[in-house]
Amino acid sequence: MKPGALQVAGTGVDSAGQPVGGATVMWVQGPVALPDVALLTQPDGRFVLGAPVVGHYTLGCRHDRHGQATAAVAVEPQGARVTIRLG
Repeated sequence: MKPGALQVAGTGVDSAGQPVGGATVMWVQGPVALPDVALLTQPDGRFVLGAPVVGHYTLGCRHDRHGQATAAVAVEPQGARVTIRLG
């Protein structure tokens, strides 16, 4: 990610709050057109996505064993943090 880019840092967790590695995270909705990209959470459930502009977004997350979920996040100039609870 380029320096100064807006970032959404997050964690995917299961219904018990334990980190979920290998979950797919993607943009669902945002204030501008979003690229059709997805990434996988790290083994400790963490991920970082670059946001194109400040605003309100919806992220989607899914995992074969832990189900799927969405989460709303407000991205500010300093970025944002979010936890997505699957299940």
